[in-house]
Amino acid sequence: MQNPPALTLRMGCARDSGSLRSFAQGDDDLVVAFDYHVPERRNETRAKAQEVVGSVQAKQASGRTLGQALAERARDHSVGLYPPADAGNYDGRIEVAGDSIVIVLPDGQIGTSASWWQKFISGGVGLAVTVVASAICLVAFAPGAPVAAPVCGAVGGGIGGFVTELMNAYFDEEDFKDPDVWGGLLATAFWGAAGGAFGGSLVKWASDSAGTFVTELQTSLRALASRLGAYANPLVYLSDRLSQMVPSLIARLQQLHQGIGNSTPLRVMVVGDSMTQGYEGDWTWRYRLWEWFRDQNVAVDFVGPYKGTKAQAPAHGPSRPPLQGENPGASLDEPDTSGGYAQGADPAFDSDHFGVWGRQAMQDKKLIRGMVAQYKPDLILVGLGFNDMGWFVSGPGGTLDSMKTLVDEARAARGDVKFALADVPQRTFIDGRDDLPVSTSVYNAALRKQALGWSTLASPVKVVNWSGSYDCGRDACPGGYDGLHPNALGEFQIARAFEQTLHHEYGIGQSVPGIPGSVPARPLGSVNNVVAASSDLGVTVTWDRVYGARGYTVRSRLVGLDTWNEGRVSTNRLDTTWTEDGWEWEYQVRVDNQSDGTSAWSPVVRATARPRTAAAPTDIITVPTATGVDVVWQPAKGPHSDSVERYQILTWDKDTPGSWLGSTAVQGNSVHIDDLKPGHRYLIAVVSWNAAGGGMPRVARDIIVGAGRPAAPTNLSIMPIDAASVHLKWNASPQSTGYRVWIRNRTENGPWKAGESFTEATEQGVGFLFPGNVNFEFAVTAINGSTESVRSNVVALPNVGTRSGPATDAGPVPETLAGPDSRTDLRLLHSAPLAPTGAATPLPATRP
Repeated sequence: MQNPPALTLRMGCARDSGSLRSFAQGDDDLVVAFDYHVPERRNETRAKAQEVVGSVQAKQASGRTLGQALAERARDHSVGLYPPADAGNYDGRIEVAGDSIVIVLPDGQIGTSASWWQKFISGGVGLAVTVVASAICLVAFAPGAPVAAPVCGAVGGGIGGFVTELMNAYFDEEDFKDPDVWGGLLATAFWGAAGGAFGGSLVKWASDSAGTFVTELQTSLRALASRLGAYANPLVYLSDRLSQMVPSLIARLQQLHQGIGNSTPLRVMVVGDSMTQGYEGDWTWRYRLWEWFRDQNVAVDFVGPYKGTKAQAPAHGPSRPPLQGENPGASLDEPDTSGGYAQGADPAFDSDHFGVWGRQAMQDKKLIRGMVAQYKPDLILVGLGFNDMGWFVSGPGGTLDSMKTLVDEARAARGDVKFALADVPQRTFIDGRDDLPVSTSVYNAALRKQALGWSTLASPVKVVNWSGSYDCGRDACPGGYDGLHPNALGEFQIARAFEQTLHHEYGIGQSVPGIPGSVPARPLGSVNNVVAASSDLGVTVTWDRVYGARGYTVRSRLVGLDTWNEGRVSTNRLDTTWTEDGWEWEYQVRVDNQSDGTSAWSPVVRATARPRTAAAPTDIITVPTATGVDVVWQPAKGPHSDSVERYQILTWDKDTPGSWLGSTAVQGNSVHIDDLKPGHRYLIAVVSWNAAGGGMPRVARDIIVGAGRPAAPTNLSIMPIDAASVHLKWNASPQSTGYRVWIRNRTENGPWKAGESFTEATEQGVGFLFPGNVNFEFAVTAINGSTESVRSNVVALPNVGTRSGPATDAGPVPETLAGPDSRTDLRLLHSAPLAPTGAATPLPATRP
């Protein structure tokens, strides 16, 4: 018994349409049903019908009529035979019902002219043929075969567009060519829609199954023709001659696969951040991907505005801090792309790309349309999103919106561009950023769920499993050198993630090899010609630049001390600016490639500091506000202060582990700093900048943002230590940053005096109480910046009579506000990294 056609047609008035009557409004509405019978792939056929109908419904939802939506879809899938120009004047409803696509036209939308019917029939038939051609193609593949979807999606779209165009050309009495031309047009359409060069998958299908496919399709076309009466002629003509095109179809596909007559290779644009651009001396995963294309004999042309990695920064002194309101951040138009690649890289490497350190999806969505219009990629590989979430630009939802906009903007420049969008890798855990791994996981899950819905037949979107392929996570990162950025192993892993998507989803290449058992070690080199010299900044240390060094560790100490202080710098220069004149320093330097190793230390060099910088300003007052701090000071005095032209204000969040230093500058003697975290404690310091540079900072009183004036400490108690010393203890005052001890000689009825120091503890010893501790009484105040509570209860030793009194006003604020912990805070400032200019709530890691 002969199998029924894979596609049949029912058409008539709604009153006679049985169960389909519910789709119509009136009995005289026209109901057209295209019924599918591909039992081997029933579920896939239904899914394809939903996809195709959904694309038409989406166009209607945006304001197009049904005729316009069908014509626009046909233009999207044109094979170049006779692209439709006239949409046809009708509107209606299109739905999927079981194994059928149902089109309903209200009675008033039905035209009477032959031209109207021709446009309506060709649009509907082309849509139905798209689905059945995809389904017939799928039968040739094993269920779940990875190349089936891209190959059969391309075949279905190409055949559907071709049928629509041939019918229109036939009805309009235009030249619709001959079967040899059809085969060439379809081969080119199939090839382009399936992703360009994709190995032998499409060629193998055509060689093995095109004959059977055409026979099945002819049966369906004849079944449709039998129901179309006078409008059947083009389908009869097509079905009679369709088999004649098979030889030219196969021959042209083989030519395209071999690169014959295909002068333009697959154009690939790689879009990303630092993990994509790479750093000087890296191989980069782009290089490993290029090697894969080469080894798979796939012709490829990487395209984009840049060629290089990020270069090691040239040696320079401390940068003058920008004034408040200035934003001298790196230009989106002129990023640093001058860096080279690993010294063993093939000179033939096609390194064009669109990857930039620090780049966000939020930024690139505004740039991608111009890049696509200029460079015309066939395929876009995207690795963005970490910086959006890592730098608080947007959360998972906002980052997903940016990625969707990036896809839409790219399509606005080229409607058939294809995408491989990578999810975002996890990185090693950062103290204070418990949100980041959660946000990353939420985004990745949403991307996998939603991105496939962004696909169109002409412009598919596939998701790359970067996070699952790259060996980097919360607890360890063997694939990275700093907890995020890929080392030589990680570069192979990331490249392979893209290779798997390109091969399995787009059919590119013959295979995806595994990760090599060993990868090249990064050269360390050695640090030579280290010179330490007195300078206007204090001491300047320089050495020869080492190619590919990700940074350098410099250790320093004052001559005569045993303990070294180590710090990491990114360029071949260090300036010791926080020093006094005449201090003698010694230094050693080594290459620091982080987890890729360090070199040996250089020999010790020495120099004496001769700074010509100015002293810090005095009398610094810090007043917390609801969301920031007000800082006021007296101008710098002393040597070299006549050339002070700005003051730098440093803020450091003590309550956020690993936080960066915030920095701004003004040319007056006061500043308001906003956008600090309410409830967090901040260290505040001010630095004078003169013609030579920045000098030693002066640490002011800490503040708690939004806290205001604290309450007085309570339950102050006193215990004698010896005849001239006492130990005081008290209960903490909420939202205070420290305490001051007040002393009064009660036997002389003297005034209250506060020590020039303050403490963060809730106890303190007081000594040198002559002629004896019994002569004094004590109180404590709580401080928050320069705001201060009233005095606590008063205590004294009992020999002269214990006196205890109520809390009283603390009186005037003494001139010296920095306490004994200022040296500790100075060391903390020295070790804390400075936030990148313009960075919001920074991370303690290099921005990728």
